[in-house]
Amino acid sequence: MNIPTKKLKNGFELPVYGLGLWEMGGRWEADNSQDKREVIAIRAAIDAGVTHLDTAESYGKGHAEELLARAIEGYDRSKLVIATKVSAWNQTYDGLRRSFDASLKRLKTEYVDLYLLHRYPESGIPIKETMRAMDELVEQGVVKNIGVCNMSVSRFVETQKHTAKKLVCNQLHYNVKYREVEHMGVLKFCQDNDVLLCAWRPLQKGALSDTSILVELAKKYGKTPNQVAINWLISQPSVVTIPKTSNLDHLQENLGAVGWSMDAADIELIRREFPDQQPVSDAVPLDYEADIEP
Repeated sequence: MNIPTKKLKNGFELPVYGLGLWEMGGRWEADNSQDKREVIAIRAAIDAGVTHLDTAESYGKGHAEELLARAIEGYDRSKLVIATKVSAWNQTYDGLRRSFDASLKRLKTEYVDLYLLHRYPESGIPIKETMRAMDELVEQGVVKNIGVCNMSVSRFVETQKHTAKKLVCNQLHYNVKYREVEHMGVLKFCQDNDVLLCAWRPLQKGALSDTSILVELAKKYGKTPNQVAINWLISQPSVVTIPKTSNLDHLQENLGAVGWSMDAADIELIRREFPDQQPVSDAVPLDYEADIEP
C-alpha cells in the first residue's frame, strides 16, 4: 500500500498514517515478554506500506527502540522515517547529547529522520541550551529534522526562537473526542504556519467505535467507525496520525482509513456534534500557565 504524505514548504514530508510504539516493550520499564509479537507487528506494518515509525527513549526505558532496531533488520533504511524523542529531564545540552547517542545505539542506525523534544524542558533547563544541542545534531547529519511534542503555541514559538532549523511537527493528543488542540488554537497555528500536527491516540484506545455519529457515517462511506475516526483526522490540512497497534487485524482495519476523504460537511458535522467532547487531554494536558524559561 502506498500511504499518501503531507509535505511542508521546506520539503519535509510525513505519511498520513504511521505506527506509534508506545507500550511496545513496556511502559516506563522494559518488558520483553511480548518481544516476538511486537517485532512481528512492526514488520507487518512495514510490509503493509507503513514507513513512519515513532518511538522514544522513555518507551520501555529504551526497549521500544531496541525492538524497532530488530524489526527493521533487512529493510531498506532509506525508505523508513524513524522518529524518536528525548525526555524533558534529559534536555540540558550534555543530557540531550547523551540521550541521542544512547538512542542511536539502541536503534542501530546511523541517523534518525526526526528527533523530537518529548515535552518542553523541565524547569531550570534553558531551552536555548536544548536547541543548541539539537542544532548541532542536525549540522552533524545524524538528525535530519527536528520537532516537538505536547507543546502549546507559546511554548512552540519560544522553542522555534532558539533554532534556525524549522520545527516540522508537534505531536499532540487529538481525536474526535479530545479537542484541546482546537480549543487552544494549536491546530490553527500548525495549519497557518506550515507545521504538521501529528495526532497520537487517534482512536482513544478503542473507546470511540460505538459512537452513533461514527456508526452512521461508517454506513455512508462503507467503512468502520474506527476508519471514519482516523480519516476525520487525516482529511484535515496539516494533520497526520500515529496509531499504536500490535494486533494485525486492527492494523489492516486502520489502514482502511487511508486513501479516501470524507466530505467537508461531514468533517464539520463531527467537529460540531460529536458527543461529550473534551476540551483538555485526559493524558497529557498542555501547560499554558507555566513560565517560559528565558
